[in-house]
Amino acid sequence: MKEKLKVAPLSSMARRLARTKFGQKALTQPNRISILKQKPTTRVYGGLALMALSFSGMPALVFLSHLSFKMSEPMIVALGGPIVFILMQIMLGAGVYLAGQNYAMEVLLWATKRFLEKYA
Repeated sequence: MKEKLKVAPLSSMARRLARTKFGQKALTQPNRISILKQKPTTRVYGGLALMALSFSGMPALVFLSHLSFKMSEPMIVALGGPIVFILMQIMLGAGVYLAGQNYAMEVLLWATKRFLEKYA
């Protein structure tokens, strides 16, 4: 019974996603993950590294909050928080640009198709 309760929201979301244009495109396209079988270029590696580094911003925000609390100086997080957040977004955008739109789109279509086949 518990397993069914865990799957119900996912299958509901999958049914809604399957009705969208993107869901239909993912289901009708054959598995074209040949782009993933090619050896990535240095540019793709750089983009993936930037995307991974952009997630290090959350621990930085936690650290700023901790530092602000310990020093009783709220301006540390008030000024540093938005700066760190903006830098995270810039790094993520640059990483997506460098990794390439085709690469990201193929992975997203493949993952969507797998999700829909499992839960829809």
